[in-house]
Amino acid sequence: MPSILVLGGHGKVALRLTKILAAQNHVVTSIIRNQDHAQEIQQLAPPQNPSLVKPVVASIEESDDEAARKLMEGIDWVVWSAGAGGKGGAERTKAVDEHAAKKFMRAALDAPTVKKFLMVSASCARRSPASYWDEEDIATYKKAWQMIPVYCEAKTNADEYLFEESRKTKKPDWEDIHLRPGALTDEPGTGKISLGRARQAGSITREDVAAAAAELLQRGNVGGLWLDLIQGEDSVSTAVEKVVTQQITAKE
Repeated sequence: MPSILVLGGHGKVALRLTKILAAQNHVVTSIIRNQDHAQEIQQLAPPQNPSLVKPVVASIEESDDEAARKLMEGIDWVVWSAGAGGKGGAERTKAVDEHAAKKFMRAALDAPTVKKFLMVSASCARRSPASYWDEEDIATYKKAWQMIPVYCEAKTNADEYLFEESRKTKKPDWEDIHLRPGALTDEPGTGKISLGRARQAGSITREDVAAAAAELLQRGNVGGLWLDLIQGEDSVSTAVEKVVTQQITAKE
């Protein structure tokens, strides 16, 4: 089974995703900043196989290029689920959500073993409203850029960097996956989503984000797709199958 590196391992989406991936017998290396969280991360492994989850304490923000490359050793898939979370102001948002993200994208692209990079981004990460949105969607998008412009800009820059650099890579089996959820909630997952060219006005549970991310990683042939995500009517597996088969993307 592929070995997976989860960056931002103590985030709410990452915690749920780690548990799902470990239950599927993947070896998950979870990067956390605080040693106090190591036991919590370790407990996400199946009781019968605790070695499937490996918490590693490291600062994503402070890691240099060499440290980022080191973390890629023996890794097959990478998940970026890190972020400043609004802490530290605009400067730190740029430092984590854009600059650190780009650093680890570059390390993954350069690493001989890494074949997939899944970016947990945000649905506001685009330069202009989508052509298929209605007035409510457009208003929601504009409000996000008014309220958290630095975050939206950082996420957009990171998504664009991953997409553009991925088009240059000579890796034949490389996949860059851009998962861009709407407003996140901590409600129980519904298992019902709208994925791909989704509306901007809408929310999604973190549990369903994690389920969609796991399904996209397993499915394959997702490279280059920008997939917006909110609650919807399709099951996770149906939604993923649809966007992959039809190569649906929210990138315009």
